[in-house]
Formats: sequence, structure tokens, C-alpha cells
Amino acid sequence: MAKQLFYLHALKGHAPQLLDAAVSLTSSAIFENYSLHAAVMIPRDNDPLAAPACSPFLTGLDVVLEMVAPAGVSLRACQRELSPMLSPLMTLVDRERSRVACGYHRCFQESGQKPVRYHYLMVRRQDFSQADYLDYYVHSHSRFGVATPLADYYQNYIDAPAGVRLAEVFGLKPVIAHSISELRFLRLKDYLSSDVVAEIGPAASVDEERFVDRPASQSFTMDVVQDTRDYSV
Repeated sequence: MAKQLFYLHALKGHAPQLLDAAVSLTSSAIFENYSLHAAVMIPRDNDPLAAPACSPFLTGLDVVLEMVAPAGVSLRACQRELSPMLSPLMTLVDRERSRVACGYHRCFQESGQKPVRYHYLMVRRQDFSQADYLDYYVHSHSRFGVATPLADYYQNYIDAPAGVRLAEVFGLKPVIAHSISELRFLRLKDYLSSDVVAEIGPAASVDEERFVDRPASQSFTMDVVQDTRDYSV
């Protein structure tokens, strides 16, 4: 499924307006017309999964907007209609700090709507080609996500050229990542206190060292403010 992610830093004093504008955007008819769905998230304060916690990317990050198209539908095909709708948001963002990503996501396991999401923006090691990186990520490292209890697991594969094009449209910067691992939780505290997580977490970290530039990567958790998807379908 095609996906666009906007990681938005509001201009000083405009965070509430930016959040309101993002939520309002999700009620536009274009989402129904193209069978798109959207989600609006805000980063959590005092996030135990934020690493690094005080990075330039995460500091002052106010709103994350996700737009997803169903299989077989290209977001690029409807971009001409989407772009004018996004313009009001862009008047409220710090364009030097805000970033955008384009790509495709794959669901490995899902069990309904969840109010908390975790993103891990992963940068590949320089000694891995993109093909070898994705091969290992998809076919080997994914076993840790599937084994993670109390969480839905997705992988997002970054289309870097598409991200550059979209960033140029809005005067933003493309996200620095080669993939984004995504977990969704009903209750984060239950996940953090799980014995299984305590067991597989260190093993997953060791495995990441094989192919991920961990110091250059970024993880954090968000609360979902709006999610237009119908999970009963």
C-alpha cells in the first residue's frame, strides 16, 4: 500500500492550529473518493522509546500526518488534488525542520485499531546495498517484529526519489531513513512490562547491528488523535 508521511514542526506558537488543520484535512471528500485513509498523531512526552530523545528531528516535532492508499491505487496519481488541500498546513510549519517520506507499507500482523504507534526510522549501514538491506530486513529481521507481543507490526519501505519530489513540492526536506519499522499498541505500558519483550529486545538490537546504522536512526512513540480507517473491513 502506498503511503505518505509528514513529520511536521509547527512555527512558533502554531502547534494547536497545525493539529486542528491536520485533523480537519482528514474529513475531506478526496479521501472517500479515492478510498484513502489518514491518521494524525502527536509525539508523546517523556517517551521511554525515544532514541535519541533530544535529536533535532524529534525536538519540537508537533504533528505526524499519514495518508495511505489501498492496494492498486497510486497516491502520486491523486497528488494534484491532494496538494492544494495540504497547502493550509504548510503555512503553519517550519519548512526547514519538517520532513516527508513516501513509500509502501506491508502489514505482518494486525488486530484492529490501536491508539498508540511507534516509528523507528532506520538508516542502513553504508556497507549494505539497498537491495541487501531490504532483503535482510524483510526476510530475516522481521521475525523479531512478528514475535513482539501485544503489538501490531508493519514495515514501511522508503521510495527516496518520490520523497524528494514531494519534499520539493512543499518546500520541505525528505526524511533521512531507508525504512520505517512500525508497531501499534493498545497500551504501551503492557508492552513495556512484557517478559517476552524483555527477552527478544536485546536479541533484536544485536541483529540490528548487522545492517542498521543505529546512531543515525530515530525511534519514538505517538498518540493517535485521528484515524479514518475502518478496521472492520
